[in-house]
Amino acid sequence: MTRGQIRTIVFRITTQTHNPTVTRNAICEALRSDLISGKLGFDQPIREQGLAERFGTSRGPVRDALLRLTQEGALVHEPNKGVRVTSPLTDEERSVVASMRLSLEKHCLTKFMGKMGPDDEKEISLLLERLISACDRASLPGVAECDLALHRYWVAQASSHLETMWLGLSVRMIMKYSRLTKYEQIANEHQRIVEAILANDLVKALYYLGKNVI
Repeated sequence: MTRGQIRTIVFRITTQTHNPTVTRNAICEALRSDLISGKLGFDQPIREQGLAERFGTSRGPVRDALLRLTQEGALVHEPNKGVRVTSPLTDEERSVVASMRLSLEKHCLTKFMGKMGPDDEKEISLLLERLISACDRASLPGVAECDLALHRYWVAQASSHLETMWLGLSVRMIMKYSRLTKYEQIANEHQRIVEAILANDLVKALYYLGKNVI
């Protein structure tokens, strides 16, 4: 799923007054956007009824979406207290999560580059342009979303099954990612990754990916 498609989903379900057909996946995408942009803070309570009203749907799809995000680790369910945003990762936990994410993403990037076509090249170039633009504007929410969207593209194209696992790890990392404020560095790192991909240089692409996912 491209970043443009995700934004379309988020726009539709946050502007409609009633839409009983809103799906769990669409609500998940909108809430992930809120999490990585900081609109939902650590340990913040999440209310089913409020979300149902926001998305113009019943509590069923909302409950399913919250369950999915809880399984991914972005949310936590506590007996007698309900659902809240997870607490920040410790430095040790973040190191473990980063290692797991990098292993998954290297595998997916290798598969992606093995079957990449002209449309893929155009898409990652466009996603890179959007990330650089967000960096130029010093927009932290924009950088967070564009960063996730670019990496997610080659993961999703390689394996829809691994995409779900990768999303859980990546959202947890990006929710507290101080390096995202180093805008020029982030733009340069991703430009090197994409240039290596477009040059079909797997060794360099994996090397620069390893420098970025830390």
